[in-house]
Amino acid sequence: MARLTRHELKKDEFADRLTTVTHVFTQNRRRIILGGGTLLLLVGVSLAVLLYLRSQQTKASDALSAALVTYHALVTPAPPQGMTLPHFKTREEKYKEALRQFTEVSVQFRRRSQGRMARYYAALSQRELGNSAEAEKELTAIARESDPDVAALAKMALAALYQQTSRTAEAEKTYRELESNPTALVPKPAVQMALAELYQKTNPSQATALYQQIEKENPGTTAGDQAARMLRGSAP
Repeated sequence: MARLTRHELKKDEFADRLTTVTHVFTQNRRRIILGGGTLLLLVGVSLAVLLYLRSQQTKASDALSAALVTYHALVTPAPPQGMTLPHFKTREEKYKEALRQFTEVSVQFRRRSQGRMARYYAALSQRELGNSAEAEKELTAIARESDPDVAALAKMALAALYQQTSRTAEAEKTYRELESNPTALVPKPAVQMALAELYQKTNPSQATALYQQIEKENPGTTAGDQAARMLRGSAP
């Protein structure tokens, strides 16, 4: 599953909005100054709001980043002495804490991209905790959201869940939909690799054909190299 970089987490519309406000002020500077304090106050308020929004964006990004660190933390019953990396004694302990953090972020920043992403990871945490029904319910709801990237991630997770619960036809249908509508976080090669893995169990010849297609269309990439290894019968 795709992971987010700090750059992606902090990317927002602040720079564009600030540029727009600055441009308007520059173009109308003389009229604003001659018009007295009201317009100056409005511009000042606009800049203050934008600075607040940027502050909130940073808080949302930092909160999501912290939750992601928990989600990917090491599980070890007896960590080496002096170990400073985040770690948990059991998977259950880790994913319960991740679920708590993601839920908190999703509620606090529900209108932001970080909140929507946190809701998705909360569903994944539910799945890891064995709460498949709750995870499927949440992922289905997220898949219907307007955010195309988060919706695609949810559909990808749903397809994997369908596959794990022997609903092969549903999994194939979902993968095919994603293949026809790739996004930045769920690119076409990633979907095709997952679909080929499904076909390995249900239609090996079709899996081989898809691996060949991936290798041909994605030379020199991770997906292309992995497809080549699968064709040679090597482990990914």
